[in-house]
Amino acid sequence: MALNLDDEEIIEDIVTGSSFRHVQQGEILLKEGECQQEMLFLVSGIIRLYYFDVNGQEITDCFAAEPGMPIIARPKLLVPSAVYIEASTDSDMYSIPSAHIDCLLDKHCKLLKIYNNVLMDAFAMHWEIKTMICRNNAMQRYQWFLKTYPRLVDRISNKHVASFLGITPVTLSRLRRTLRENNALKVGEK
Repeated sequence: MALNLDDEEIIEDIVTGSSFRHVQQGEILLKEGECQQEMLFLVSGIIRLYYFDVNGQEITDCFAAEPGMPIIARPKLLVPSAVYIEASTDSDMYSIPSAHIDCLLDKHCKLLKIYNNVLMDAFAMHWEIKTMICRNNAMQRYQWFLKTYPRLVDRISNKHVASFLGITPVTLSRLRRTLRENNALKVGEK
């Protein structure tokens, strides 16, 4: 995700208030109900946002895997989170404290426009996910996942992929087997 930021003053102001952060796989960065005190920008790794349903089952809401992607639980910082944020792999990111974000947005109207674009992109991504989950069968959802997140399937647990797609791990295993068998048939036909 490119922020298209080329203003040296703004970059210097951002860098002054930010810090580099490395997290280990499985580390919880934010719990439901906590207020997010910092905006995180992914450098490398995979971050998962999830919540618990009424039956206590983990539901993966989304993944952040693209460098530069902001990792925020809510459009507004410093309000209670509705999700958990967890490192699915060892990950590196830059952290900007919420108070510094507020100062930057007050000082630089260009940053406010960028922030609004980031929020609109996040809304569009979540809308695409929800539409895909609600309107398609399990195979279509899994094929969409493979296309949308091509480097994730072998790096995160099947349990998390399945919960993201709204299917069981057993169904995911069957889908993977079906795709492997279909690909083997296509290769054999050539």
